[in-house]
Amino acid sequence: MYNKSGNQHYSIIPSEAQLCISGCGQQESETHLFLSCTLFGHIWQLIRNWLGVYSADPGNIVDHFHQFGTSSGYGKLRCSLMHLIWFATVWEIWKERNDRIFRGQERSHYQMLEAIKLLSFWWFKAKFTVFPYCFHDWCQAPFLCAGIS
Repeated sequence: MYNKSGNQHYSIIPSEAQLCISGCGQQESETHLFLSCTLFGHIWQLIRNWLGVYSADPGNIVDHFHQFGTSSGYGKLRCSLMHLIWFATVWEIWKERNDRIFRGQERSHYQMLEAIKLLSFWWFKAKFTVFPYCFHDWCQAPFLCAGIS
């Protein structure tokens, strides 16, 4: 990449960005960013509300991943769908963090939620070539669209 003056420019995190981009004053770590940050951690509650799944968040990423996968039941397809949504959520949080640091752009919680719904819809649809549901259906009932009652 090159900046306006023609010099090569790299997106290197400045030292002040070691603090959480949300402005909470906490040191950024994977646990803080993805789980306990008041800004980004709230996304998980929105996701659970969307899915109609309720649970408490464990304190580390690995436990969170495992618990999230089984929070709607233990069937293989249920766990797979929940993990797909978990990865879409983590990816959107990471993209939002980078957009705030490197581009000065911010989305609201609800814009992020819609992006997670859309990304998980496309990922699920890409996995199953015969998928008769539209994005609106997915937003209303992802388990039903996945064939999970």
